[in-house]
Amino acid sequence: MRFFILFICAVFTANAQDVTLSGVVTDTNSEPLIGVNVVEKGSTKGTVTDFDGEFSFKTAPNSTIVFSYIGFRELEVIWDGTSSLNITLHEDSELLDEIVVVGYGTAQKVNLTGAVEQVTSEVFENRPITNVTQGLVGVIPNLNIALTDGKPTQSPSYNVRGTTSIGQGGSALVLIDGVEGDPRMLNPNDIESVSVLKDAASASIYGARAAFGVVLITTKTAAKGRTSLNYSGTFSSRRPTTTPDNITDSYPWAKGFSDAWSTWNDDGRTPTAVNKTLAFSPEYLAEIKRRWEDPSLPRIEINPNTGAYEYYYSTDWYGELYKDSFFAQDHNVSVSGGNDLASFYVSGRYNGEDGLYKYNTDKYSMYNLRARGNVKIFDWLLVDNNTEFSSMKYHQPINVGEGSNIWRNIADEGHPLAPLTNPDGTLTFPAAYTIGDRYLGKSGADLNQNIIKNKTSFEASFLDKSLTLRADFTFQNTEYSHDQIRVQVPYSRYEGQIGYTGTNTNDFQERRSSTEYLATNVYANYLKSFNQVHNLEFLAGFNYEQSVYNNVTMTRNGIVYEDAKDINLALGNNITTSGGYNKWRIAGSFFRINYNYLQRYLIEVNGRYDGSSRFPSNQQWAFFPSFSAGWRLSEEAFWEVDPDAISNIKFRVSYG
Repeated sequence: MRFFILFICAVFTANAQDVTLSGVVTDTNSEPLIGVNVVEKGSTKGTVTDFDGEFSFKTAPNSTIVFSYIGFRELEVIWDGTSSLNITLHEDSELLDEIVVVGYGTAQKVNLTGAVEQVTSEVFENRPITNVTQGLVGVIPNLNIALTDGKPTQSPSYNVRGTTSIGQGGSALVLIDGVEGDPRMLNPNDIESVSVLKDAASASIYGARAAFGVVLITTKTAAKGRTSLNYSGTFSSRRPTTTPDNITDSYPWAKGFSDAWSTWNDDGRTPTAVNKTLAFSPEYLAEIKRRWEDPSLPRIEINPNTGAYEYYYSTDWYGELYKDSFFAQDHNVSVSGGNDLASFYVSGRYNGEDGLYKYNTDKYSMYNLRARGNVKIFDWLLVDNNTEFSSMKYHQPINVGEGSNIWRNIADEGHPLAPLTNPDGTLTFPAAYTIGDRYLGKSGADLNQNIIKNKTSFEASFLDKSLTLRADFTFQNTEYSHDQIRVQVPYSRYEGQIGYTGTNTNDFQERRSSTEYLATNVYANYLKSFNQVHNLEFLAGFNYEQSVYNNVTMTRNGIVYEDAKDINLALGNNITTSGGYNKWRIAGSFFRINYNYLQRYLIEVNGRYDGSSRFPSNQQWAFFPSFSAGWRLSEEAFWEVDPDAISNIKFRVSYG
């Protein structure tokens, strides 16, 4: 019993000896480094440096203190327990540049024999971007991304090296953490790196799907060190890049229209109408000129003979369509921490836009949540789990007047002579065919997409980490809903009389779809070096994926009232239903062999025996090999050029 009591006392005495360690961390230019991890080795005690590079925490004397920071060499210092520590960290630029994500692994950039390009999370930092794709435009050479419009929901295809196949085209395979995914739904702040595999030598390990290149997106892992909380936010004001510079003055526009119409027909006639929404005549043109020259005259009259409204306005329909600017915001928060046994990373994001349109605007919101953690079960076994949830909502206003897009409708019926509304508040006939739907705010489509994804990974190391076995399983469920309502648009051409556009599109539509996706990878990697001269790496594995898609669409006309939100409130006889089902599976075994001699002569062989259910039964399997080689001229003994002038010259050749 006495021994037990003494033992307990000894433990408390040891804890009581913890004293405060303080200091400052700078770079080689004596500039303070912010956010450096300062941790007692083998424990969870630690902190991060502040804005002045300073740190302070309690630890035991004679303990080993580890200083680590991205882009700098890790430093270990034994603290004597009395003095403060003034630490200088040295940049490790080679570490940033040389490790590149490739198919089913990583490689040193100097040893690559395929065409691979990579960027890190820096390209997304401190930029008010809505999604990953916008952040990658113009960043990676030969990665071509064409944004057809500025919608936040847009997810354009990724093109590598221009024209792909004749007639059919083709886009790159996009993999997020090794499995197919939609970059539009990904939080840019969760990304660690983006690699593009451009040629057959680097992409053939993914088989038939890699015919047009591969884009590998890797998300951040759980970081070791004291628990840290990070927040970043952006508030931005956005506006249209450009809008058409149309003639909007009443008489110059009317005169130009009349002259163009008469010249085109070339038969002495003059126009009697501007398309279908506005009557026209030489007398009307003369009156337009008189009122344009005298701004004191009224801009609207009622014809005493017909009761029709006559307009003399100068309306800028694009000015009525768009806001001058709109507000957007992005908020990110993340928490990470851990030690040598376990670590975690949790992040959340909200991104929202108020919308570009002045009426019934296209509001957008995106929510992202990610929780990732790993646990070292044994010294040789690491388990990692990565769970992600994304939710996107978007309101898309709709035009029912012409059934075309808003810009075509403005080109057809957006005549500057007519205003948006009549004196009694009713819409004018041209307005009903252009932005009337938006002004009323009744017609539109509400899009909602939710994705939940979970990936569990296992990594086992043997033979002094020369042999690594990896396995992962991913489940992803995507739910999509689309609720659309189209109501009639009232307008008035004559005082006290109401007409309607869209009488054939007074309907409600509900669309639902779901996609269940499964993927698993099992592969092994073996490294062997003979006296640092002959270096060999061998990778072999198996991949299986399947996807099941279902959808159903229901449409019914005869909406009971214009604010209906459910298809049960449509009682018409025109009812249509449709559905869809799609299932595909792929499987393949793959390998990669790398050899280099003194990192001077490089050889790589890849291959995949790939199968896909999308092809006829007698054409479902094929073998996709590739070969590449490289020669680093700068590593030859006869190369005597100053490395500060030319640090690396490499010749590559590949076939696949």
